[in-house]
Amino acid sequence: MSRKARRRAENLPHHIMCRSIQELMLYNCEEDKEKYLSLMKTSASMYNIEILAYCLMDNHVHMMVHPRGGDISKFMRKINTSYANYYNQENLRRGHLFGERFKNIVIESLKQLLRTSTYIHNNPKDLQNMGCRTINDYPYSSIKDYTSPGKGRGIANPCYLFGLMSGDLEKACHHYVSLLEIQSEGREQFKADMEKAFKKGYYQEEKKTFQRKSSVKNVIKEVAKLLEVENIEIRHIKYVKKYQRFKCIVAISLRIFCDMSLSEMTSQFIGHTPASIGVMAQKGFKDLDKNPKLLKDLMMVLA
Repeated sequence: MSRKARRRAENLPHHIMCRSIQELMLYNCEEDKEKYLSLMKTSASMYNIEILAYCLMDNHVHMMVHPRGGDISKFMRKINTSYANYYNQENLRRGHLFGERFKNIVIESLKQLLRTSTYIHNNPKDLQNMGCRTINDYPYSSIKDYTSPGKGRGIANPCYLFGLMSGDLEKACHHYVSLLEIQSEGREQFKADMEKAFKKGYYQEEKKTFQRKSSVKNVIKEVAKLLEVENIEIRHIKYVKKYQRFKCIVAISLRIFCDMSLSEMTSQFIGHTPASIGVMAQKGFKDLDKNPKLLKDLMMVLA
């Protein structure tokens, strides 16, 4: 039986959840959780996904993200494949780490948005045995980005939700803390509270949503311009070290901005195999991760 097609919505937030296989803990130590958060951050940058909220638990993870026109499947595949490889290497094991493909729910209303965010942040409420007196003490969720803006890790952006709330930032935080308590106690008082918390109007989004429809020629031309490469045909040449950076940045840029598969990219790297192009794309990703200004410049001219 074929599995049900995943529901997608490029312009709406998604609630994502994934879980480890039954007999394993997804995270065995603090370093594991730090590794997963690092992968979330780099994958979000690579695919222009906006992380709105998250919480890492011992055997599962919750996220609320806005695709911004990106592909949440590729975003999650990058995180979970990289983490599974890391986990298996650290624990001298082989095989699957995640029990099944991640689940996603499209968030279609303000009420659902608020319920999802508060549910995610209330996940650690029973973890007093970890030394957490309150959910605000739990270090592996985005709660402090919401309750103490500027004091969290900065991976999650609360502005999407706060942009819908009435008053200034301080007032929005106050409303949010109150709604966290209501959700935690399981009371059904959201209607009146949301009338106070939310204003009518349209949220002016800070992060740009872009479609991956850039032309191949334009991507290659702009990468060459930024890297000061005069002859774009050098991308076809093998085994010449001084051309490698240009080729790697072109490869990852075609993945990000044109959504090209490795097989499709063989027409742009004559004589190269999909496997060798995949290696170049990986190197290009690492280069962009170390040089965020270059990625920002690419987005400015291509997004």
